[in-house]
Amino acid sequence: MILVIADDLTGAAEIAGIGLRYGLKVRVCTEIIQEATEDLLVISADTRSLTENQAITKIEYLIQTTQQYKPSLIYKKIDSVLRGHVLAEIKAIQHSLGQKNCLIIPTNPSMGRRIQDGKYYIGDKLAHETAFAHDPEFPIQDSDVMNMLRAKPRDKVQILAQPVLPLQGTIIAEVSQKEDLLKWATHSAQIDLLVGGAEFFASILSNLGYKSISKVFSKNNTAQKCLYVSGTTFSDSVEKIQNHANQQGGVCYLPKELTTQPVDSEEFNQSLNRWTSNIIQCFSQHQVVVMAIQKQLDTTKISPAGLAKLMAKVVKKVLNQVHLAEILIEGGATSAAILAEIPLQNFLPTEEFAQGVIRMQSLERPSTYLTLKPGSYAWPPAVTYAQL
Repeated sequence: MILVIADDLTGAAEIAGIGLRYGLKVRVCTEIIQEATEDLLVISADTRSLTENQAITKIEYLIQTTQQYKPSLIYKKIDSVLRGHVLAEIKAIQHSLGQKNCLIIPTNPSMGRRIQDGKYYIGDKLAHETAFAHDPEFPIQDSDVMNMLRAKPRDKVQILAQPVLPLQGTIIAEVSQKEDLLKWATHSAQIDLLVGGAEFFASILSNLGYKSISKVFSKNNTAQKCLYVSGTTFSDSVEKIQNHANQQGGVCYLPKELTTQPVDSEEFNQSLNRWTSNIIQCFSQHQVVVMAIQKQLDTTKISPAGLAKLMAKVVKKVLNQVHLAEILIEGGATSAAILAEIPLQNFLPTEEFAQGVIRMQSLERPSTYLTLKPGSYAWPPAVTYAQL
């Protein structure tokens, strides 16, 4: 069995989609399960939303308890632009397992995400010149990879453009294209801990002899109700939803007062119930209803985690009154908060619509399907519900 520990839920789903692509039997979970018979088990640790010390404790616990599965390979999935407690989590795994060397390849070259000359690029721009500069939890203010990792000299991290054998210490590989990934993957057997993004994981599977299979999508039944939850503030998504609201309606924006009122106040509860009622009422006129954050809304008075939990509470209230055949969620923190609130913990991935856009069936609520994607990714044409 291959074990993957991901730092957020959309990252876990992205890895699961790649497993499907390579014909593996896959399960995604947010908690440790007693028995695992799958080829690929992906655990969402949700550590990006924790403090560094909390993340270390969570990773140490997961590594210790998952040894019962006797995995043939452990892969640490991280954010493709190095947000989160990357080095701290790596050290926790290495310490727990007595590992010596580590290879980090976060980039997804097919999406224009690459490392060159020690700098991180997204397309033709440095990472800090993109929307990631405004990330609410881990804003990228410097595109130097060592600074993005917050690496210190004592960490003994080195950046390599080419494999230098033997591979020792903690290595970050410069990768600009798919061929670079495959080149590094051929040396994966010499590495104790493999860390990175989705496309490096796909290259590892390919190197192990797994073959990509043709995609088969089930048809979405657009006659059934779908809730589309956008917890992201990425400009492309926000603008598309705004255009949809102007042209077709069916969008219920987060009320301003919920970002300013104390969460334990009566006024907060009343506002929350009004927003819930508006969403439920919206389903009487629309099959697809969108919950979103308005572009001009000032969210600085509420933490990103608080914002995600707020939206999660409303989703639970809606789900208690409306049967939803599909729930589409943008954003890893929002996804994790919703599934923790409902709660749902075990999933069988069913489709990879595009890289990072994965449809899953909940084992606790089999009649409801969830499609997850990172906030910075685009919805593909195959997801008929999301064509805003």
